[in-house]
Amino acid sequence: MLERSNDQIDDIPTPVKEQRTIRVDHWIEFLSAAMLALATVATAWCGYQSALWNGEQIQHLANVSAADVRAVRFASAVDQKIGLHVGLFGQWAAADSTNNTILADFLFNHFPEPLKAASVAWLETDPYTNLKAPATPFNMPEYVLVENTALADWDARSAAESNAANKASGISNRYLLFTIIFASVLFFSGISGKFRSQVLDIAVLVLGVLAFLAGVIILFSTPAL
Repeated sequence: MLERSNDQIDDIPTPVKEQRTIRVDHWIEFLSAAMLALATVATAWCGYQSALWNGEQIQHLANVSAADVRAVRFASAVDQKIGLHVGLFGQWAAADSTNNTILADFLFNHFPEPLKAASVAWLETDPYTNLKAPATPFNMPEYVLVENTALADWDARSAAESNAANKASGISNRYLLFTIIFASVLFFSGISGKFRSQVLDIAVLVLGVLAFLAGVIILFSTPAL
């Protein structure tokens, strides 16, 4: 009777090898199913967060529009008030230069604030002889319009809301990127176990696990609502 070589004996499948192969296949199927479940949940979560941040962006953009409307209103009020004050000051300067004391005093006494306070402070600098004095009371620190302050506040609020909208948009796009990452995890997990080679099945599954871990690590550093 012919004796088989050692190589031929090793090639003969044994119950132990079969059980080991079956056990590895079961683990591949189990891990694939687990990764599919986790990646599905992660994908849904990222989609949900992306939608929330997109809504946050829309809300900030609406606030930007509201702030811009208020800023335009105050800018118009500032222009109107400055125009009125410049006209009154011009009339007073003309009356004062022609020694029309009655008209000059009348206009000066009826200057609205902050024009009057700025004019008083401006006259104290002796502008007719002091070359270092401001050219007009509108250059004095006392000339501060409430509408101008409000305009600056609304402009600042508009800029802040615009920055917040850009930030929300960036975070929303980042969550969309995560959905792509976890979609690749779904792909790798779905095809693992479909090859005839356990080595390929394991390699594909490892790729899916690594992609999932990378996505989760980055996901924890991303703000959530």
